[in-house]
Amino acid sequence: MRNKIILLLVIMLCATISACAAKERVYNSLYEGLHAREQNVNETTDPVPKEHPRYDEYKRERNEILRKDKTENDR
Repeated sequence: MRNKIILLLVIMLCATISACAAKERVYNSLYEGLHAREQNVNETTDPVPKEHPRYDEYKRERNEILRKDKTENDR
């Protein structure tokens, strides 16, 4: 019985870890897709620069801003 519980917990842990990794890939794909869409839509009127921050850079900057906002709101 105990082995079944441990096996179930290990399976749940593996599923959770893989789900988190998959979520980051989805966010990365969405970020890149939205940037590509902006390039296509605004190509003639207001070109979007080809260079843009990678998703991990964007995420790091976003988390820093959110942390700053949270500390300011906590005061």
